[in-house]
Amino acid sequence: MNGGDNVKVGIVTIYDNKNLGNRLQNYALQTILRGYACSVVTIKNKPFSNSLFQRIKVRINIGDSIICNHFIKRYRKEKFLRFNKKYISMSKRCYYYNQEYNSKIEDCDFYCAGSDQVWNPQLVNTGKLHFLGFSPQNCNFSYAASFGTNAINDEYVDEVRCGLNNIKYISVREEEGREIVRKIIGRIDAETLIDPTLYLSHNEWNEISVKPSKMPVKPYIVLYFLGELNGRRRGKIINMALKKGLEIIDVLDKSSRYYNDIGPSEFLYLIKNASLVCTDSFHASVFSFIFEVPLAIFDREGQHSNMGGRLTNLAEKFGLQRCFAKNDTIPDDVWNADYSFGKEILKDERKKVDKFLNKVFYTNADSAKNGID
Repeated sequence: MNGGDNVKVGIVTIYDNKNLGNRLQNYALQTILRGYACSVVTIKNKPFSNSLFQRIKVRINIGDSIICNHFIKRYRKEKFLRFNKKYISMSKRCYYYNQEYNSKIEDCDFYCAGSDQVWNPQLVNTGKLHFLGFSPQNCNFSYAASFGTNAINDEYVDEVRCGLNNIKYISVREEEGREIVRKIIGRIDAETLIDPTLYLSHNEWNEISVKPSKMPVKPYIVLYFLGELNGRRRGKIINMALKKGLEIIDVLDKSSRYYNDIGPSEFLYLIKNASLVCTDSFHASVFSFIFEVPLAIFDREGQHSNMGGRLTNLAEKFGLQRCFAKNDTIPDDVWNADYSFGKEILKDERKKVDKFLNKVFYTNADSAKNGID
């Protein structure tokens, strides 16, 4: 499919230079939308506050301060920036995501909110910008936007209602998201679409994977836990690794000399070539599925333990329920990475994406370009 003549799309997503899944979903969404537009730009965004204390607090939370940069090694950040420069078309200007704009930004014909948890009001790096309030409703759509929760707290309902009413074509990532849209604004036309990372093929992801400078000599297990990795879990994984003669690569282990500082492209390579992936992460599970790598999915523990809905939706849709490590016990048949059922389902899910985007761009193109609803 060729991009539309003179059509420009602006993506408003979480602009995060420390989260691997975030950068890869941004790349995937941009790649998808380039099939419908001649130009796609990701709109950079950051927090704004008149309070010095609040600016420092927000920066510490999103890893943009000197304190956090002390813990995120410089060369890892450089890999993220290098990935952005090579693969993501970024706006030159950076906008404030918690500030209102009274006119279009970046002069686009369409604006897309998504993917990722762009509509989670409790995240420190989301705000009004992610509901596209700067643009007329007829120009706006969302792609697999996530609320990151099963329900919106009362204190945020008015904010979310106002934001959703500004989106003409709504698609969300989880079924819970459709229910939130129905409850808050009464719309039943919101669609559930796959995360953009699932739309791209094994070969397309392989093209941008890069071998890390250091690789283990033996076959290995990848650990990628965004929540807490308790001693019991770690012990069971270590015992399995010893029995199978496998090394362990813990991507988020700050004491890891070689792997804590990988970028998005190196992350893909490690997943693709792993003997097993143990994770509580949505995107690590997605790439294991895409590359057909044995996968053990754990419940997330700790601060963000309420984010299991995304993994449950993923497993139910693509037949990955057997991958769950219930009670921290890795399934005996974990090595059987037969995802043929899920891959057939994925073909249909990709068609749903095409149908949704055709509706957005080809039934709405003239009114969007002319600013008419």
